Amino acid sequence: MASAFQKHQFTILLTLFQIVFMVLFGLFGKYDAATMPDGSEDSVPMAVKYPLFQDTHVMIFIGFGFLMTFLKRYGFSAISINMLLACFTIEWGMIVRGMLGHEFAEHGKFTIGLEQLLTSDFAAAVVLISMGAMLGKLSPVQYLIMAFIETPVAIFIEHQVVHTFHVNDVGGSIVVHAFGAYFGLACSKAFGNESQREHENEGSIYHSDIYAMIGAIFLWVFWPSFNAGVAEPADARQRAVCNTFLSLVACTVTTFIVSQATDHHKKFDMVHIANSTLAGGVAIGTTANVVLNPLHAMCVGVIAGALSVIGYKYITPVLNNKLGAHDTCGVHNLHGMPGVLAGLLSVVFVLIYDPALYGKRYVL
Repeated sequence: MASAFQKHQFTILLTLFQIVFMVLFGLFGKYDAATMPDGSEDSVPMAVKYPLFQDTHVMIFIGFGFLMTFLKRYGFSAISINMLLACFTIEWGMIVRGMLGHEFAEHGKFTIGLEQLLTSDFAAAVVLISMGAMLGKLSPVQYLIMAFIETPVAIFIEHQVVHTFHVNDVGGSIVVHAFGAYFGLACSKAFGNESQREHENEGSIYHSDIYAMIGAIFLWVFWPSFNAGVAEPADARQRAVCNTFLSLVACTVTTFIVSQATDHHKKFDMVHIANSTLAGGVAIGTTANVVLNPLHAMCVGVIAGALSVIGYKYITPVLNNKLGAHDTCGVHNLHGMPGVLAGLLSVVFVLIYDPALYGKRYVL
């Protein structure tokens, strides 16, 4: 017989979290100067940042949400838990990131503006990627605990990588995609069991694949905004958009080629089409504001698409059967390996491009 606490543990836990978050926002949060009355009259930040934020927002709630509906018996839970975890992590991420900022260190307050809204979506993306590896394996309470633990760890590592070691990772391929994927795989290895690896409900049906493709297309269309969201100055932002778009296009074409080439019946695999077509956006993310040659961006997409399909075809079974790390959504192939590839390519492009080409604002 379940105890009263066990019956109501989700309601109790989430209520406590929300109360604590609101208290912390009340004590330490404030809007930035541009948001307050008599703030900046410059409309450029709003005109530039808000569309990028909204595009990223669509990716988080519609893109990731619908992409995870591919399981034939987990559609409602996938899209609703996705929404819950995104909102939960946005709140928690704003608090954690704010308390690591210089404003909080100097004045005991953290500011909230368009920039913080955008970066909070990045924090949500980390957790949702990890959720993909654990999809269908945890209860809502367990997902909340995972998000609560993962968010400060991810933000702290991002702070060290970007601000301490000054690594250029404008699209978050390392600190968002790779971290989220391998954190999720670690959770899967630690908390998974044999029954989850060969479950009868693991798989898709015709309609669930269509819904997953809706999510994939939303992600594909808006990915340039994700990679360009925090890119500065304007020319770097435009490079990020162009490079991401070209990488995605080349990645998509390559995915169809490799998907059919590796299939015994020479058919396309919908898992590849819905996921591997996005790998180009991940792989170019770290250097989206750096690459100066369109051919280089397309080469990144080609490599990422081929790598992702090969991962789904040959590496995922090894992770599942040999290493015991069951990956429900294949985040290792969409986010993990392309994220690692992005980090390696950043070393290559540092050697290819002369810093003088970027002028005095060169940031690498």
